[in-house]
Amino acid sequence: MKPWRVLNSTALLDRWPWLRVWQDRVRLPNGLEIADFYRIEMPEWVQIFALTAEGRVPMVEHYKHGGGMTSLELPAGYIEPNEAPEQAARRELHEETGVEAAEWRYLGRYFLDGNRGCGASHIFLARRARQVRAPHLDAGEIMQLRWLTLAEVRAAWLGGHIRNLGILAGVGLALGALEADHAANTRGSSG
Repeated sequence: MKPWRVLNSTALLDRWPWLRVWQDRVRLPNGLEIADFYRIEMPEWVQIFALTAEGRVPMVEHYKHGGGMTSLELPAGYIEPNEAPEQAARRELHEETGVEAAEWRYLGRYFLDGNRGCGASHIFLARRARQVRAPHLDAGEIMQLRWLTLAEVRAAWLGGHIRNLGILAGVGLALGALEADHAANTRGSSG
């Protein structure tokens, strides 16, 4: 599919590095023009599904003011300027949980809202994780570290304890990757 052509773009709100709201005048490939298509530009972020050798996953529970509720979440955070996604993921995991991991796998970059933008998330699976120190949180990060088994993570994922759609997707991708790896290892050892 061909992309839309932006004919004009006006910033309606600019509070970068947190967000920008744009009003675009666009032309679709079929010639139709839309005079007021609104986009929300936000920084990209990372989320990390870390797994220890003992099968435990560090997650954080905290109040999310945008949603007005407490949510169980993966360690996550914004990518800083000139920072590679994996570098940001390693930093966020270490800051929020005190955990480091020996093995990293990139699961992809996904947008949150295809119509409005709202940033994109880079999702990582970190294996052979281990806690090396206590979490080091910023003053505005009020959260509790929770260590869950894979069964508990799956139950939270399916049971509504994870309220953030982006985190739901990250957990699902990581669980799927782990299951695919397990199935491949099982086939490899039996054949």
